[in-house]
Amino acid sequence: MKRTHPETTHKICILLSPALLALSLCAGAQTLLTTVPAGSYPVAIAVNSATNIIYVVNQNSNSLTVIDGATDHAATVGTGAGPVAVAINPLSNKIYVANQDGNSVTEIDGATNHSSSIAVGNYPIALAANPVTNKIYVANYGSNNVTVIDGATNRTTTVNAGARPLAVAVNSATNKIYVANNGGGDVTVIDGVTNSTATIGVGAYPRAVAINQATNTIYVLDSGSNQVSIIDGATNNVSSVAVGTSPSGIALDPVRNRIYVTNTGDNSATIIDGTTLATTTVAVGTSPDAIDVDPLTDKAYLSNSVFTGGSVTMINGADDSTATVFVRPYPTAIAVNSVTNRVYVANSGDNSVSVIAGATADPLQFVPLTPCRVADTRLPHGPFGGPYIAGQQSRSFPLPQSSCGIPPGAAAYSLNVTAVPVGGGALGYLTIWPTGESQPVASTLNSLDGRTKANAAIVPAGVSGAVSIYASNPTDVVLDINGYFQAPSAQTLQFYPLPPCRVLDTRGPNGDLGGPHLPANRERDFPFLESNCQIPAGALAYSMNFTVVPVGGQPLGYLSVWPAGHDQPVVSTLNNPTATDVANAAIVPAGTGGSVAVYVTQDTQLVADINGYFAPPGLAGLSLYSAFPFRVLDTRTTGGAFTGKRNPPVDVAGSPCGIPQAAQAYVFNATVVPRAPLGYLTLWPDGGSLPVVSTLNALDGAVTSNMAVVPNTDGKTAAYAAGLTDLIVDISSYFAP
Repeated sequence: MKRTHPETTHKICILLSPALLALSLCAGAQTLLTTVPAGSYPVAIAVNSATNIIYVVNQNSNSLTVIDGATDHAATVGTGAGPVAVAINPLSNKIYVANQDGNSVTEIDGATNHSSSIAVGNYPIALAANPVTNKIYVANYGSNNVTVIDGATNRTTTVNAGARPLAVAVNSATNKIYVANNGGGDVTVIDGVTNSTATIGVGAYPRAVAINQATNTIYVLDSGSNQVSIIDGATNNVSSVAVGTSPSGIALDPVRNRIYVTNTGDNSATIIDGTTLATTTVAVGTSPDAIDVDPLTDKAYLSNSVFTGGSVTMINGADDSTATVFVRPYPTAIAVNSVTNRVYVANSGDNSVSVIAGATADPLQFVPLTPCRVADTRLPHGPFGGPYIAGQQSRSFPLPQSSCGIPPGAAAYSLNVTAVPVGGGALGYLTIWPTGESQPVASTLNSLDGRTKANAAIVPAGVSGAVSIYASNPTDVVLDINGYFQAPSAQTLQFYPLPPCRVLDTRGPNGDLGGPHLPANRERDFPFLESNCQIPAGALAYSMNFTVVPVGGQPLGYLSVWPAGHDQPVVSTLNNPTATDVANAAIVPAGTGGSVAVYVTQDTQLVADINGYFAPPGLAGLSLYSAFPFRVLDTRTTGGAFTGKRNPPVDVAGSPCGIPQAAQAYVFNATVVPRAPLGYLTLWPDGGSLPVVSTLNALDGAVTSNMAVVPNTDGKTAAYAAGLTDLIVDISSYFAP
């Protein structure tokens, strides 16, 4: 069999995309799903998360196997001679393959699979793409240099490197490129703007590079000295950490700042704490080699490269426990698609690719907080104040550092996100996600007419507990929190779904949960436990949907909801500046006697529906499982606009990736694109009758979004629209036992 020098494939997933798009997520146990035939001697693998396409380099057949992640169907594309490495630019949807025997790079159009050849240096062995600058960097092992390819024109430039460059990685945030020179014991740093270089000495025989862009730290695996050299990207200062014998693979979790190293010589993995540099050693399988990490689920996957009895070991980052699944002979490369929760393993022993359903994220439970304002960019400059988010830029907010009492151990947040477009200009879309993870191709809310608009969101914590927000146009952002999710403890609550039910409606007869309408600038308390919605006295927080209906055509500055008996917090639940019907979801802690307090700035009617509650753990209690945004339905491309009850229902369990059957409630972001005024949209569990509740309203015909927690009985969700509309349904997490 033909062999090659070791190489590392680096995936960079920075996604800047139009509004109302989304990706998909699969969840499930760590299970071998299927085996897909590949070409001869597959040695490298990479995933385009944006398209859910997997690319496998077949060294001995001079080809690339292209696998459709939704169907596992495979196609073959020819490459140059001796392909050994692959890199992807997800923004341009271009794939680049390094052909070591042909001194070339094959460029492939991901949409058509059409290919072209680009001449590079001698014996190209590794490459990496910078999607921000659309440049590709090729390490030429035989000519001691790097070829820089302009992705727009395919023109090339040559930059000198050290002896026998073996691996390359890009920090797209700083536009610096790091090349590990296996023959020189050093790293070449290339300035992406000028192509000028600097040299940094590291340990003996550096063979792989990984970069934490959030901390601007570069990790170089030195196989000759059994260590990882750590480069401070700001100063180029170097330190080192000892690892196991004959280290061969490295990957990192930027969210938790942990670095994973496979040690082929002693059948172990070393885990480095990126903050303290403390190490943990975990026993794994025989000859561990390739490794990749899923930061969403906090799991690392490594291949145990045995010709007979090859396997993949999963390391659970929460407790460093392991589990192993057997694959085909001699697994040599591995890649994780965090979006679909699939693990792809190239088996060079029998020319195949194993497809594994990754382990699910660990369960999380809820801790309610009195609603609190975390950030407001309209205020003076600071980590939680101004400036506003400029168009086509993002900003991170380290929530545990706020004054809202959020502990560092919080793993996800229940937030209300309010956008206040600058100058009343249009806001195409706003997206929120965990800092350190790839920006999802999804939108949280839209304000095409420039109005102040809010939407609830459950968002996992990112690096240092931070969340990032991207805005397509200049906007101020206000973040309020009403609780967080963490690992189960004596203080945490589980979720108990309820059939969607109307708790109060001030348009009805006068009463504790009825009329009259809410007067401006006055608090009113509502005794939720007096409703007919089966809410038990032990409920400590409610999962609600609140809708305001203007009185006399008056706009509403804001509505605030909080636990009765507490002082009114400086937060808002929704805004209605255009005097239409507006809804927003919210998790609200229960107050005195289980009651909830409400305040409005102008007279308005109020309607509130419930879909579940949080209470101490019990037999029927559910925990939250975080997921990557997944588009379950978009009627603009499937089925078309509808009015009345949609047939068929929204098939969550039958979607291409499949949320687990055990899920008993879904956390959706529902978006309508009305063709005419839309009175309301209702989502509810399939199989039941249409409940007297609403999910959102769009009487003015505007594109409108709202978070919706919908109980599940059969894997499907029913939808009813009181007007002709398209419907987009994204799922971001789910509740299960």
